[in-house]
Amino acid sequence: MHPFQLGQEYPRSELLFFVGSRQHQAGVLWGSSAPGCIIVTSGGRHGAKVGYSDEPLPDGSWWYFGQGRTGDHLLENPANRRLAKGLHTVLLFTTREPTAAEVRHRGNYQKLFRFQGMFNACGHETVSPAQGARKGDKLLRFLLLPVGEAVTTSVPDCSGPSTLATMRAQLASVPQLAATASRLTVANYRQRSGLVRRYALLRAAGRCEACGGVPPFVDDAGNGFLEVHHIYRLADEGDDAPENVAAVCPNCHRRAHYSADRLAFQARLAAAVQAVEKALPTG
Repeated sequence: MHPFQLGQEYPRSELLFFVGSRQHQAGVLWGSSAPGCIIVTSGGRHGAKVGYSDEPLPDGSWWYFGQGRTGDHLLENPANRRLAKGLHTVLLFTTREPTAAEVRHRGNYQKLFRFQGMFNACGHETVSPAQGARKGDKLLRFLLLPVGEAVTTSVPDCSGPSTLATMRAQLASVPQLAATASRLTVANYRQRSGLVRRYALLRAAGRCEACGGVPPFVDDAGNGFLEVHHIYRLADEGDDAPENVAAVCPNCHRRAHYSADRLAFQARLAAAVQAVEKALPTG
């Protein structure tokens, strides 16, 4: 897990420390301290100068341009190669230049980086700017989709084994991100994520799969409020599969992310979900 809070700003030193990197000038950071994560930084003066820039999209995803300051972008570039494989959790930060008052107060021009959340790299394309310093260059543009730890609601009361078996069959027909990162379409990604979350909620049948308790409240549709948690992310050799997700109450969800015993808690939750999956009828 990471220590960053959504919307909060951090100096570059904290980003480098988290991943264990010495890449002081790079826009993509990785290291031995957090082998399952890569940090990407967006914005700053460089993007404005070259005539293209990363951008957020209305659905919460981002276009993020690859690395390489001159000529065409190459997939052989270590940063681009990591993004193209799609097997790391991407921590996205936007860059902010310091104000004059901040420079006077701190005595330096160090940038600040605002955390925008966790993403998965879901494919890439090649684009060529029509103007600016990179006009005509073939640049890689990666699609970053937000990691799905969101609440899923309005699930009907149909948790029988036949329904779960039917949904498993549906999942088998939709490719996984871990297996097809450079070819998976956005539609496939969203379809699979939605199916997996729905499956976990149906399997839970109104009980937290971690503590066994009932949801603490109901939503506007009258459904018990549970959140779908990825036990192991792609970065931890997990995937978007039924045995890797759990429907949990908000308290257990926070415990899975922030408690001192989160690793042991995660292992117990994984074992509990796998036991339930093994006990389900296959037909």
